[in-house]
Amino acid sequence: MTDSSLHTDKLADLCADETTRFMRHEANDPHYCFELLRRALVDSSGDALTHVYRIYEPLVLSWVRRHERFQHTGEDASYFASLALRNFYFAVRGAKFSNFQFLPQILRYLKRCVHSAIEQYLRDQQPTADSFIENIEQIGDATPLESELEAEDLWMHILTLIPEPEDQLLARLTFILDMKPAEIVRGHSSIWAHERAVSVALQRIRRRLRGDEFLRQAADESR
Repeated sequence: MTDSSLHTDKLADLCADETTRFMRHEANDPHYCFELLRRALVDSSGDALTHVYRIYEPLVLSWVRRHERFQHTGEDASYFASLALRNFYFAVRGAKFSNFQFLPQILRYLKRCVHSAIEQYLRDQQPTADSFIENIEQIGDATPLESELEAEDLWMHILTLIPEPEDQLLARLTFILDMKPAEIVRGHSSIWAHERAVSVALQRIRRRLRGDEFLRQAADESR
């Protein structure tokens, strides 16, 4: 039985098995996945497209988490995985699929979609409050004393935005002491049991700080 004659569900099962081998860096057969992608993107098969998203989302998520600038976004990995897959779909569907002859070419392009999604997100963002805090001593041409006073005033303003004691502690550990989630968990496991808990809390804090007009203006003035 050829790839083209297989039922889509059976083809998807074979593709999923081969993708698992690919992610384990084991020998794998790319033909099943290539045919599944062709059905999804050229034949506009809804069933095939559903399988493509199910099979490739874990791989795309792993690429997002390993991206060197992902941690600077403050967003969840699933946000960029969905965005990359959506951009990939619109960029490759229909006649444009003919630009790809082999599965590795398609996967390289999908990985580039991950990179582009993250980089574009960072370009679109206003200067974030946390990056401003990390470089607070470089504000303008102020004297050391003036810079210290400005930094203290800014920090007090930030504390009014995040009045919860745990959030204030996490902000200090992250923005001032430049501690990573793993370090924070080791030192404060009674508050944050794992790195995921730290990341979720930081995302909430960053969203609150990004929404403050005073911090955005201060970040603009420091550039």
